[in-house]
Amino acid sequence: MNLRDIIKERVLILDGAYGTEFYRRGYKGEVPVDVLNIENPQMVLQLQREYVEAGADLLLTNTFNSNPLKMRRFGFSASDVEKLIKTGVKNAQRASAGKSFVLGDIGPTGEFLEPVGRATYGEIYDAFLFQAKVLIESGVDGIILETFSDILELKIAARAVRQVSSDIFLIAHLTFDEQGRTLTGSDPAVLAVVFQDLPVDALGINCQLVPEKLLPVFQELARQTKKFLVVEPEGGSKGFIVSPEEFASFAESFWEVGANVIGGCCGTTPEHIRALKLHLGERRPIAGEQETSSAIAVAGVQNVLVLSHPLSIGERFNPSGKKRLRKAIEEQDVKYSLELLRKQLDAGADLLDVNFGVEQLVNPEFAQRVVLRASYELGAVLSIDVQGKELLEKLLKVYPGRAIVNSTTAKGEDLTTKAELVKEYGGLLVLLPMRDKIPKSSKERLKIALDALRKLKFVGIERSRIILDPLVLPLGAGNDPMITLNTLELFKKEGLWTTAGVSNVSFGLPNRSGTNAAFLAMAMLKGLDLPIIDVLDENVLSIFEASKMILYGVSSKYKLRSLESDNRLAELMIKGRESEVSEIVKKALQKMEPLEVVDKLLRPAMETIGQLYEDRKIYLPHLLLAAQIAKKAFALPLSMLEDSKESGTTFVIATVKGDIHDIGKGIVAAVVRGSGYRVVDLGVDVPSEKIVETVEKEKPLALGLSAMMTTTIGRIGEVISLLKEKKIVVPVLAGGASVNEKVAAKMGVDHYCRNASDAVKVLASLRNKIQE
Repeated sequence: MNLRDIIKERVLILDGAYGTEFYRRGYKGEVPVDVLNIENPQMVLQLQREYVEAGADLLLTNTFNSNPLKMRRFGFSASDVEKLIKTGVKNAQRASAGKSFVLGDIGPTGEFLEPVGRATYGEIYDAFLFQAKVLIESGVDGIILETFSDILELKIAARAVRQVSSDIFLIAHLTFDEQGRTLTGSDPAVLAVVFQDLPVDALGINCQLVPEKLLPVFQELARQTKKFLVVEPEGGSKGFIVSPEEFASFAESFWEVGANVIGGCCGTTPEHIRALKLHLGERRPIAGEQETSSAIAVAGVQNVLVLSHPLSIGERFNPSGKKRLRKAIEEQDVKYSLELLRKQLDAGADLLDVNFGVEQLVNPEFAQRVVLRASYELGAVLSIDVQGKELLEKLLKVYPGRAIVNSTTAKGEDLTTKAELVKEYGGLLVLLPMRDKIPKSSKERLKIALDALRKLKFVGIERSRIILDPLVLPLGAGNDPMITLNTLELFKKEGLWTTAGVSNVSFGLPNRSGTNAAFLAMAMLKGLDLPIIDVLDENVLSIFEASKMILYGVSSKYKLRSLESDNRLAELMIKGRESEVSEIVKKALQKMEPLEVVDKLLRPAMETIGQLYEDRKIYLPHLLLAAQIAKKAFALPLSMLEDSKESGTTFVIATVKGDIHDIGKGIVAAVVRGSGYRVVDLGVDVPSEKIVETVEKEKPLALGLSAMMTTTIGRIGEVISLLKEKKIVVPVLAGGASVNEKVAAKMGVDHYCRNASDAVKVLASLRNKIQE
């Protein structure tokens, strides 16, 4: 039997941790444990054989880090990585001896696209394509994508795997915190909705949470998806250990929720897997309780919108008749573009339509930046209103959610092209019931629509993924709006979802607002689901809200999106409103001393932002955007202070030797810099001697050290020892995935910091002591 058949028949056991087990067994290298495939294959074979003997049905290859993008930072060439992967597969196949399925293990690259990182789509995609190709050609039985913290990177990895093989068994995982969110803000519902269209066999969660903490997050995922389910809780980290017996005791709960595969992540051992197998035995999977709804859903990176009642689509990002937006697109003005999109969200738009006008004149990279930043910084759910295949595909590649593609006609080539793109990248497709000409009657429009739906089903796009546009034409040009309304009614009788560009009806007429509002009310009475409207027109928006209340009993919830913060400056920073922040600071400087502006206005704003991030009311993209705005705001008063670059405001930070993890350290550096400090960021993999030399030269307020890997923790103590040898007195802050309070204290660290917010608080305290 193949894996797809077996997984339907019984719950399968996945193996446990590799990295933490290798470290526990004596590995002390400063490069990823994948190198053991070649340098110490016996250590790898021994662990994998123990997992097989413990009862693992699924055995991972020791290739989690083996992609060229990540490994080149350790000096490995592509051919070196290829050898690691091939040897990793051979080791797993030998250890399995035919008793277990072998899954090729692929982890994240450690890179992000804009605005969180600087990597390009091509770099990330090519890295995964390389890794997947070598794994699959080496004979693995399936692929698992695990420990991903960004849904877009996970989408890219899944597409790369499917480019190599359309039928290999594929599992896709995200990693969530206790609040059920990833680093960039996605929750389990986003994972389920985004991947419901994509060709992966199973969805799951691994890492970061022990069984008790992971269970409620996993339950949420199970309620949202019909795909197979995989779960890998941690066995403990940072000194907190879950015993094999306690770990296995949660197996029953995961099984009841609907898990098809249960394994272990960091901190688990062969004993955890043995206990898991003994507890579960041989049992059939059961179907969990899934939320039942006929409503379709769309998603951004941070939220899901379910069409259980009409949702508004903001129409304003369309350069037709808008000189300022046309100029912004020509000049590639991302700032203005985002502000226009933000205004619509603040006014109450549920989704945003993005149309870049004459596509041949549009820079694709600019359009991608708008889509990425609107998704991550604004949390927008998008309708991508692009007609050309090349530009549309470029935007679908970088859109992290489940988009609406607006639109296709029923004409053969257009229909086929758009259907193939939606099939590959996921999403919903808007269908215009026309071929070469616009049909004059509603019955003819319905006939064309139904014929197109049959063709779409033949190529694998179900009608549940199609939204019909009844075609709104200008009344002023002699068109009859009743044909549109009758078409809409016919579509709804067929059980179809609908959208329409409402403002088209009033083109060329006076009192466009009143005409649009009246037509909107009539269309919603006929069942219009997704009206594309000008949400900045209060008349139109109020009619939309009132119609929704009368027809669906849904009260208005649209007000300026609040972050539940009473710090207006902090909210403006998070929303990227640089000019407004600057104006507030300039006015404050007219009444207050520069240092007073820093201490009473700017620092409290950054403390608020740090707390919002810690409470998961904002996410990494918002934090980084706020830090950029804050840096510029702090520059105004600091430039007026003579001592702004003296020792009392400088912070040196580095990731220690042997560790290339940059994300956590980068976040701390950005937030500290945004809080008005001068930051000297030495980067990653920094020799201890260089760190000490920099401290001696800069005489900073404090030194920050980051260590993500267990094997590099000792470097923190090494730096502190060197500082003592040279009799350099400086407060040392330390943090990272492998650091906790006990470890920090043992190394002689002065201040353990869990996150950037902690670091800012410690620095503020140290600075206050100096001023006293």
